[in-house]
Amino acid sequence: MATLWPGRALAMDSDVTSDSSAQSYDVVSPTGQTILSRRRFTTTLGYGAYDLLDAPPGDPMAANLSFRARLRYDADAGIGDEEVDPTNPQALTPGLYQSQADLMYGYVEGRRFLHGYLGFKLGRQYMTDALGWWSFDGGEVSVTTPAYLKAEAYGGLEQRGGMPLSTSRFEADGIWRGNRASYDPSTYPQFQPADIAPAFGAALESTGVTWLHGRLTYRRVYDTGASNVTEFAGGLYSPVVYDGTRISSDRLGYAVDATIGQLAGAKAGVVYDFYGDQVTSLYGTIDGYLAKRVTVSADYDYYVPWFDADSIWNFFAGEPTNDVGLRANVDLTDHVSVSGGGRLRVYEVQTTPLSAAPTYQPYVNYQSGYDLYPSNGHPFDEGANLSARYRTGATLVTLRGAGNWGDEGDRVGADLAAQRVFETRYVASVRTGVWQWDDKLDPSRDATSFSYVLGVGYRFAPRCQAMFEWEHDMNQLVGQRVRALVTLSVAVGK
Repeated sequence: MATLWPGRALAMDSDVTSDSSAQSYDVVSPTGQTILSRRRFTTTLGYGAYDLLDAPPGDPMAANLSFRARLRYDADAGIGDEEVDPTNPQALTPGLYQSQADLMYGYVEGRRFLHGYLGFKLGRQYMTDALGWWSFDGGEVSVTTPAYLKAEAYGGLEQRGGMPLSTSRFEADGIWRGNRASYDPSTYPQFQPADIAPAFGAALESTGVTWLHGRLTYRRVYDTGASNVTEFAGGLYSPVVYDGTRISSDRLGYAVDATIGQLAGAKAGVVYDFYGDQVTSLYGTIDGYLAKRVTVSADYDYYVPWFDADSIWNFFAGEPTNDVGLRANVDLTDHVSVSGGGRLRVYEVQTTPLSAAPTYQPYVNYQSGYDLYPSNGHPFDEGANLSARYRTGATLVTLRGAGNWGDEGDRVGADLAAQRVFETRYVASVRTGVWQWDDKLDPSRDATSFSYVLGVGYRFAPRCQAMFEWEHDMNQLVGQRVRALVTLSVAVGK
């Protein structure tokens, strides 16, 4: 006699996703010389596994464990061997790769452990808050309290270019950094060697309140390893190299958003840079819901450029920009909407005269009373846009016009785009646009540009699509340019 017992089944869900694109184009000078040739292939592969614990069904407070990862591979057959050869400095472009792979994210996440109090993440992860997009390898732990507050702490290594399976897009600006393993010390000394960047941070965030959300966050990142203080070879003295642990960035930010029923909403944020000892970002938005289909908004954004503490750009004055805008959106019907807005940018270059010691005469004062750094008078740049959209289940048509005007130049133009899905599978798309720009600093570069993009595609599953696009751009400055683009999106599972 045999007895069979049923196995234990877990309610785990998983999915696999992939996005691939291949494009080919040449950048040709007005004289017909090919300046840049690109044959680029990019693909990503993602995997997610959810509900890894055998939790009671229907329990909103049950602990949850999941895993998510996405890998990206980027290659360009148009890049010549001489462009990446460290022994050929005349043609070398430091930091350029014919192919590279990076792990976009890959982490284990736990939620609602210890009766809902504890959460954690371990691995490469993204973080998005008032301090911007950021990525690091490490751990994050959070405690959610009944007092509508969540405390969070994290630490690890900032993701940096030149390190294995990494990209430079999340590190602070101002440093040209990468893998110098095969470089001679005299070759491009301004191209800094990459090394680990320890980081830690903490945050306090409100939870459980639907109409109000705030997050206070602090983060510090360190630079380690060698830094070439002498960025250009002089020949008289040996290059100076600094090697030690020092601050890369040290910042505090706060963001809040709130809603007042169906009447209005507001968002605001501020970022303070301890290294630069100044506020580098300040923004606010107010949305008014005047009717069920009408939204009116006002925006303000103050921004000062900030850089890695190793960067020479910290020596120069980074002047702020102030952007003010008004926007409106109206849903005329269930299928037609119209939106538009105007904006104004107030900026500074040098707004005060030079304060120098009495014995110091810049440029020996070529003319009496000459002010070396005159005020620019807070010039203004203006802009406006207007767009309309028609959408049904199978058709999308958009029309967009925009203009930007300033003392240095103007740009005005419009785009028209349409896409139609036939029999739920066949996709056809077209985009075309005309843009005119006037360069007031160099009128010989005034031009009118015309472009169009034709595309066809096939949806072979609800979340899977292949698409081919042909792009053609032309103007009197660069002549004719074309680009071919093939994309493939695949998703299997949840």
